[in-house]
This record gives sequence, structure tokens and C-alpha cells, in this order.
Amino acid sequence: MNVTARWVTRLIFLLLLVSIVAGIKVFGTKFMHREDGSTAGYAFDSFVMGSVMTVTIRDPDKALAEKGAALVLDEVHRITGIFDPHNPGSEISRLNNSPRDGVPLTIGADMSLVLSEALRIRDASGGLFDPALGELINLWGFNSESAKHELPDSARIKALGDSLRWGAGIRLGENGKTVILEPETGRLDLGAIIAGYAVDRSVALLRQNGIRNALINLTGEIGVLGVGSNGRSWRVGVQHPRKSASHLGVIEQVEGLFVATSGDYERYFVREGRRYHHILDPRTGYSAKEGAAISVTVIASSCIVADAASTAAFVLGPESGVKFLDSLGCQGLIVYAADGDTESGKLAYRATEGFLRIMKPDLEGLPIL
Repeated sequence: MNVTARWVTRLIFLLLLVSIVAGIKVFGTKFMHREDGSTAGYAFDSFVMGSVMTVTIRDPDKALAEKGAALVLDEVHRITGIFDPHNPGSEISRLNNSPRDGVPLTIGADMSLVLSEALRIRDASGGLFDPALGELINLWGFNSESAKHELPDSARIKALGDSLRWGAGIRLGENGKTVILEPETGRLDLGAIIAGYAVDRSVALLRQNGIRNALINLTGEIGVLGVGSNGRSWRVGVQHPRKSASHLGVIEQVEGLFVATSGDYERYFVREGRRYHHILDPRTGYSAKEGAAISVTVIASSCIVADAASTAAFVLGPESGVKFLDSLGCQGLIVYAADGDTESGKLAYRATEGFLRIMKPDLEGLPIL
């Protein structure tokens, strides 16, 4: 099985395993009947942003549930049309094809909001969350279905690092209505933040259209409205990064809290015992290995922040990553290889002070080191 197929299979399995929705597991069916007579649930699965999205709506009105799912799907497709760097007609492609000469470029409201948040996380992480790694991402080929997933030539990686400032030359101007790309700025790629933005927008749309109880799961970025069955909070499992059939705990997810996870098990290949994954470190041009992080789960007040912060904390590693999450006011769990061996080594974890009060843990004896 190639890397892309394995990634999609893992995501589908993740949805089956950990989207524990108020006691109802989502298996891709459109209708979930409740024998106890409580409000029915409707689950709508779609393939968007290169992954499976599930919209689960708990409402007795099937027509309203279908309308809500359609609104979400249309919105996610709209957002994809703006931020897809492989679509020559997208706004991000227009920016990528513009000269890096410091001349202000007009941008739309969505681009402005996402870039503003990306630059805030960039600055807070000391540049380790970078929204302009497009050349590097293309070189590694993790986002390409046809990629062979071989190690890129080290000289090409070094040449990119020597010639580009990546995202250090990006600035917003005119109250966010323009973006300035200084010389040596890399190609924009906002894949590490855009799913979170899409979840935020989807939750807002459902709320605006009268849907009171729902869950959105897009590539592991999750947001909810209201409650699940029997008035309980929605329940979301956190996958064990090395045991796809296990989870580390269950988050009682309530409205206003969003969850995102970044892991080295999503898109990767192994060469000579080392795992090369899609979370890249702009300092080296290679897969992040600071502190041998394996997975990061973040809880935040918006999904766009949770999404970007989980990537940044992964690159930072367990010790610096927890401090970073604290500085943002987020809660987080970082699982890492205590001996540096990410394939078969001893796992440990670090967490922010409040995380384990939110997640009911099943950490299988993982130590805090």
C-alpha cells in the first residue's frame, strides 16, 4: 500500500474508531436510529481537502440536517478553492505567481484572516510554524498522489534553505487588505492551518442556520455545537500514535472548545529505520525531530488556532512545545520518544497543566519525562 493510500485508510479508520459521538459511532451511514426514542443523528461523509470529512447532526428534522451538511460541504469547497496551491485559479496561486518585490497585493477577507493567524503563530513559535514552505513541501512530495516518496537530494534541500527566507518576508498591510511579499519569500502553503479554519466556518454556518447539536471532523480537526444524546457532551477519542486500534483517552468536548491533532503517522515513509513525515522543520528542511515528537493534540477556543498550534508544538518538541501552548492559552498533550527512537522506542508524554483535567486519560503507563 503506498503512503497516500495508507494515509487515507488510517484517516477513515480514525473516524470509525475515535469519533465517539455521544455513544454513537460514525460508520459512514447517513442515518443513526436511536432505539430509546431520543433525537436521531445524521452522519454525512465527504472526501474534501484530500481527506474524509464527517458532519454529524443530531436533530429530528432530516431536511434541516441535510441542508446543514450541504452548507458545510459548499463552504469547505469554497475555502479549498481559495487556498489550494495546486489550483492555478486559486487566490493562493495568484499570490505565489506574483513577484516577490515588496509591492502590496490585494487579498480577500478569508486570505486576510488566515494569513493574520498564521503570522501570529509564526511569530509566537519563533518562525517554526511557517506559512511559506511551498517549495520544500513540493520537493518532499507528501501532498502528491503520484510521488514516489524517496528522500530528496540533500543538496536541493540545502539550496532552498540558502536561497529563501521562507515566511519571514510576509507582512500584512492596509488593515489586512493587502499582503507584502518581500524578496526571497517562499511559496505560500497554508495546509497546516486551513482545515482548522474550515471547521470554524462550518460550525458558525450550522449555528447561523438553526442547528443546535452537531460535530464536524475534518482531517482530525474537530468542532462541536450543543450536546450529543441524553444531554451529554460530545466525546472525542485521541488516537494512540503507534497503535491504530487504541486511544490515549477521551475528551469531553463542549461547545466553544476545538480539538486538533498533528502526528507523524499521517503521511510518512520509512528509510533505514528513520521515519520521514510531512511536518517539516524550516530550520533543517527535513521532518521535524526536535525531542522526537510523535503526536500533538491541542484544545483551543478556535480550530484555526488548535490546528496551527499543534503543528508548531510538534516542531518545537515536548519541552518547548508545552511552554509555547501555555503562552497561547491552549491545552495540549505531546507524545514523544523518550530515547529518540520513534519507531520502536519508549514513549513518554508532556502535557499542559489543564489538559488531563479535560481528557479522561488511558495512557497505558506512559510516563511523564
